[in-house]
Amino acid sequence: MEPTVSLRKKYFVLNKESDFRRGYGDNIRIGHDGLSLRSPAAAGVYYTRIFDSRERRMAWHRLCLTGEMPGESSCTVAVYTSDSLFLSNEVTVEEVLSDKRLTMNQKEESLACFCRATYNIPKDILLFSSEDSVEGRYLWLKIELNTQAGQIPCISRVQIYFPKQTWLSYLPEVYSADRESASFLARYLGIFQTFFDDMTEQIEGTPGLLNPAAKGDGMLLKLADWLSIENKELWNEKQLVYLIGHARRIRACRGTVSCLKELVSLYTQTSVFIVEYHQICPFFDGRKRERLLKRLYARHRWEFALLTSPGKNDVGNSLAALAQIARTAKPAHMECRIVLLKPCILLDHHSYLGINSVLGRYRTLRLDGHSELPFSVIGAKNTRKADDRHEKSELFPI
Repeated sequence: MEPTVSLRKKYFVLNKESDFRRGYGDNIRIGHDGLSLRSPAAAGVYYTRIFDSRERRMAWHRLCLTGEMPGESSCTVAVYTSDSLFLSNEVTVEEVLSDKRLTMNQKEESLACFCRATYNIPKDILLFSSEDSVEGRYLWLKIELNTQAGQIPCISRVQIYFPKQTWLSYLPEVYSADRESASFLARYLGIFQTFFDDMTEQIEGTPGLLNPAAKGDGMLLKLADWLSIENKELWNEKQLVYLIGHARRIRACRGTVSCLKELVSLYTQTSVFIVEYHQICPFFDGRKRERLLKRLYARHRWEFALLTSPGKNDVGNSLAALAQIARTAKPAHMECRIVLLKPCILLDHHSYLGINSVLGRYRTLRLDGHSELPFSVIGAKNTRKADDRHEKSELFPI
């Protein structure tokens, strides 16, 4: 992992499962949420990989840990630094950490000479908070997790900043003349410097928060709230990304046929057809054809029909969801009749060749698991009842 430059500072960060798996642990579970104790262990130890600053006597600046410490659970972090990775007898630190034959206590004894500082629950620590800075080209951490009353701590992010930079360098040299006073002043100014750096980092990272493709921390739902996207619970993550990315254009054409078709098609992932009253008017003859067209599509000028397939959703859920979507996209004071097309051919009903009905080769009924009994009704009285049931199941006026 190469150091990343941000605000004239560099940092190493562990925030992915692949990052944590490059370390060495005992009784530690590594997952997508970071580090935690492996049940039923009460304590665990984890060594991070070795970070290389590529500069001798590097003064490290700051350590930040993000995670959860419920109840009386605890986390202790020991910081190790060195300008060389070689121990006696030409054994390297990497070999000691990766040696599965050594216990964690033996590894700790072998590396004790490199330990520079130990912190308890170091959520945000300045590594120059003591009189002596944490210096060395290489740095690695030992993280100890302990649980109490079954409450398990978890570490999801580890971030280490370098090199050491303090606001003392912006003051006249007289403030650095006395070593003890300069150390105190640097640590005192470091408190305010930390607040300033975090605020600046958040401001610089604001464009990333507005990227709909970014994931995590419920940012999609926050963006949906900011953009006043209605019925956001109906959409999956991919659909929300699309709506957020096209929110300005969709809002500009709200109340039009194109907007309604786009939203419904996005939800059902199928083709959408809209039939308005003025489209069927030329076919009125004052007789049976006119009554049929009004029954199928629109009875009044302020009414229109929306035809689509249920898609992968349940029919009942689709009707309710489509009704909510149509309410937000249809023109004001207009009534929408939602028709869920069924894969069958019924005379005087919604049967469209190539859409919900296709012509295929005739197959006789077989008990092979691939055939089904065809739908048929015999008798005028039964036909009328079947028509009523079919009509009620597919029409959903709003």
